[in-house]
Amino acid sequence: MNDGIKPVRRVVTGVDAQGRSKVLIDSAAPGVKANTFKKGTGMTDIWLWNECPAPIGGDRDDGDVEFHFEPPDTGGRLRIVQSDCKPPVYDASSDKYITAEHAPNKTPGGTWERGKQNLYTTRIHKSETVDYGILLEGERLLVLDSGTLTMKPGDVVVQLGNWHGWTNPNEGSLMAFVMMGGKYEEQP
Repeated sequence: MNDGIKPVRRVVTGVDAQGRSKVLIDSAAPGVKANTFKKGTGMTDIWLWNECPAPIGGDRDDGDVEFHFEPPDTGGRLRIVQSDCKPPVYDASSDKYITAEHAPNKTPGGTWERGKQNLYTTRIHKSETVDYGILLEGERLLVLDSGTLTMKPGDVVVQLGNWHGWTNPNEGSLMAFVMMGGKYEEQP
């Protein structure tokens, strides 16, 4: 069930028994994780690899796997994130998902977070990953400790395990993320 999330067509190619290239999969990506409190927003996992170099043979579907927010420690994932914008009639006083900023804590999934979220802004978080974010559609604001940066279609951000959040105050967005396991050189 996609709960209003725009389906992402996923074309996976490979080779047949004679070594000729062919389409292995051509369908909507099955790995949809809808946002539990905001219809029409969420994440779609396209592919996952557990190690580098990634295995590239066979006919398995490495995009139809159990959801986990972080990528494998020694691998990565490709994910599409769909977010809608904050409507002009948004009333923060009735937003039951607002969390105040707090001291950092580590979630069971391995992400560090420090709150400061609402229905239209993600919590401030970081992970021991290298993330390449590519804005495909719309506009999205990257929230950093040093300020906010506007992302437009075609813009790319490389995140190196830093604190950040995302918000969509002006329009919705579709953003691709390649997330790879990383290692802090020093504990932050």
